Amino acid sequence: MRQVVKNLAYSLSKPFSLNFLRKLSGEQFIFPLYHLVSNNPPAHVKNLYNVTPVKHFLNDLDFLLQNFQPASINDVINYIKEGKKSTKPFFFLSFDDGMRECYEVVYPILKQKGLEAAFFINPAFVDNKNLFYRSKISLIIDQIQKNGKIFELSDFLKIYPISTAKVIDKISTLKYSDIDIIEKAGKKIGIDFNEYLDTYKPYMTLLQIKELQENGFLIGSHSYDHPKFWEISELEMREQIKSSFDFIDNIIQLKVRSFAFPFSDIETPISFFNFLTEEIKLDVSFGTAGIKIDTEPVHIQRIPMDVELKSAERIIKKEYGYFVFKFLFGKNLINRK
Repeated sequence: MRQVVKNLAYSLSKPFSLNFLRKLSGEQFIFPLYHLVSNNPPAHVKNLYNVTPVKHFLNDLDFLLQNFQPASINDVINYIKEGKKSTKPFFFLSFDDGMRECYEVVYPILKQKGLEAAFFINPAFVDNKNLFYRSKISLIIDQIQKNGKIFELSDFLKIYPISTAKVIDKISTLKYSDIDIIEKAGKKIGIDFNEYLDTYKPYMTLLQIKELQENGFLIGSHSYDHPKFWEISELEMREQIKSSFDFIDNIIQLKVRSFAFPFSDIETPISFFNFLTEEIKLDVSFGTAGIKIDTEPVHIQRIPMDVELKSAERIIKKEYGYFVFKFLFGKNLINRK
């Protein structure tokens, strides 16, 4: 439904220039978010979300540079200090999940263009020590699609009559708390997750992360091992943050303490945001709700650029149109309790 309304807002905004919509909204500073940039979508993510091709990413950067000024990390902090108001049209990029393509593909492009950005990592996956539970699900689905052998898996998941579509649907809905089921399902279909980690090496290494930080890029927390926060208790949320910062603080000297919510900040209580600022001493946190006004003083919403593989122009103009459209109904404000 949300995408339907966004598409309607985009259609209504088409006659207007981006500059007009930007000024009308009053939101000059935007925060585009990516996960993985590659011409070869790997099996551990291709069943989870869109992978941005390199040429597409370069075109996005060209559009952003033509219509916004590249922001530094200091600009982001000043934006926070000034009540999240900006008189200049800025953009600041961020990349979630710490995939190795961040180092191998994105890092050289950003260096060549002189752009600063943030990379949010999950310590559990650094140096390829473990694999994100959703990535394990993607690998299982990939294996099913390749060989179609689902008899043991169907029996294990108690899916009768046997149906490939139903098995994939069931696997797709498994949660962070279902990790034992995911692990057993992988074995049933002949997947060795540790072998995949050793062979493909999906994540950045500790040395690569340090190099990014030493070259002026922001390294932040993306939780310890990427659960959906609305599916775990607040105590578990706090442990996720503490564990992730224990790791990060031990490897690099942080000038800016930052955190990007895994998946979304939906239903996150205000008490957790207070914990982030008061106990973790966070300078800035990030969500994924697009262009929104968020009442949390140090919390910023980002624009996901890989939900649909459309041009940056279309995605960003749609976000501005949607923001203005929701303003008419008083719905573009996130007010937490």
